[in-house]
This record gives sequence, C-alpha cells and structure tokens, in this order.
Amino acid sequence: MLKKFNLLFLALLLTLSLDAKDIRSQLNSIIKGAFAKQESLSGVIDLATNNKMLSQKMAKCAVLIKNGISVESNYKILMQSAKEFNDFIEGMYNGNESLKLKKESDKQILEELDEVNEVWKKFQLQVENLYKNGKLNKTAYKYIIDNNEKLLRISHKLTQTIQSKVILNTNDNHVIVNTLKFADRQKMLTQKMLKEKFLVYTHENEKRNNVKLRGSMILFRNGLNGLINGDNKRGIAKVTNISIQQKLKEMQVLYNESEELYKKHNVSFDEIKGLALLDKNLLDLSIQVVTMIKNTLVY
Repeated sequence: MLKKFNLLFLALLLTLSLDAKDIRSQLNSIIKGAFAKQESLSGVIDLATNNKMLSQKMAKCAVLIKNGISVESNYKILMQSAKEFNDFIEGMYNGNESLKLKKESDKQILEELDEVNEVWKKFQLQVENLYKNGKLNKTAYKYIIDNNEKLLRISHKLTQTIQSKVILNTNDNHVIVNTLKFADRQKMLTQKMLKEKFLVYTHENEKRNNVKLRGSMILFRNGLNGLINGDNKRGIAKVTNISIQQKLKEMQVLYNESEELYKKHNVSFDEIKGLALLDKNLLDLSIQVVTMIKNTLVY
C-alpha cells in the first residue's frame, strides 16, 4: 500500500524528467500498476489467512451436523467452505482471475503449498463423504476431527512464509501489521472454540478438548483486549479508529455472553444451540473488524 508522500515524490520526479504532456499518462500508469501489485500481494495474504479459519469452520460444521443442528444449512456452509479452501490452493498453482491470484513461482512457497495440498486432498475427500443421503459417515467424521488441526498448522506455516516474502508498506509501522495479524487470528478462534466446546459437550476426548478450549479462550480474550486497549507485550497496537472501536466493543459484549457458556460445565442442548448462533454473529463481527482495519491502511 503506497504512501501519499511516495506518490507526490514520484510526481515531482516525473515533472522534472518528462515533457508536460507525458506526465499525466505516465504517472497514472505507474500508480495504477503499483496499486494493482500491492492489492494482489495483500489479497494472497488475505486468502491464505482465510484458509486457516476455514480449516476450523469445516470441522465446526462437521460437529454441528453430527449433533443434528441445522444440518442442511451447515452442510451447505461446509461445502462452500471446502470450495473456498480449494479455490485458493488451485489458484496458487494455476492462477485465478476472479480471486486476483497469479500463478505462484516462488520455490519455497510452492514446496509448502505442496505440503498443504497433500493434506488437503485427503481431508477434502472426507468432507465430501461426511453427509450423504441424510446419513453421517462416522469414518469421515472421525478423520475430520482427527486431522483438522494438522490442516490448520500447515496452512499457518504457508501463511507465515507468504507474509515473510511480502512487504506490506503501511507507513513502515510493523506494529499495525502485527495488529492486523491478531485481528485475523480472532476469526479462526471463533470457529475453533465452538468446535472444541461441542466436542467437550459430546464427551469426545473431553479432557483434551477442554484444555484446548481454555487455551483458545485465553488467546481470544487477550487478542480482543489487545485490540481494544493495546498490548505492548504482544506487539498489538490499540485500535484508535472510532468505528472500529465500536465494532470491537460489540465483539466484547458478544464474547462475554459466549464465554459464560464456554466456561459452564453442564450446558443444555438449547444452550449449546444458542452458543452456535452467538458464534455465527461473533465470526461476522470479526470479519468486519479485519476488513475495517485493512481499509484504514490504504492511502
């Protein structure tokens, strides 16, 4: 993302070096090209980060389907999530005009993409087999639950590598870039927490998933507090934009309500269904916050 100062400086250079009649067309061409490149690079990071969230969203949908909660609706969400995940992988290999993805050529990124794709193709098959003719495939369900965090881990590794190779020019303020990473992580955690709570509720590896849930809750709470108030220890800048602060406060109210149910040991089926609705709203707010933060970085 380009700074206004850089663009003005560029205009000055062109004024000194070109005939007046050429300045406008040359400047427009360079600026459009620079913005298009930055938009493309940041778009790759957005999609890579989104796949981390999708790994948990698919697992969450599988758990909801198993528990008979809005089965048809969650099956559609599951299939759409799988499509989005796969579109990014295929787009990195072959390019995708609608996603503004160019065919990837970086050797390290391609090697890690191969790792993700190998795990994904096996995972994708089980997602497709999970629910057919109104019946749950227990083998497919177990595979999704056992392997979704592996998919998350290698997707995170790929995202980090892509981020390391793309310099986002946000006034050279790396704290802001780090803050955006934390905001992005909140999206994934909304899905991960609900998945873990349902697994505790259904007594599937209850102790292990309860420990994971507590860890996810701590990460979410710390991230949210950091975005609202700032957190030097974690390198999170306080979000000062009034509109974003309002959205964060909405998230805080919604999460406080959710947290009571996450902490409650013996929740009823109605309460767990209510938590699923709260989670949907929390994810929507998380996506809005990430989009708003990114928009404040565009000059």
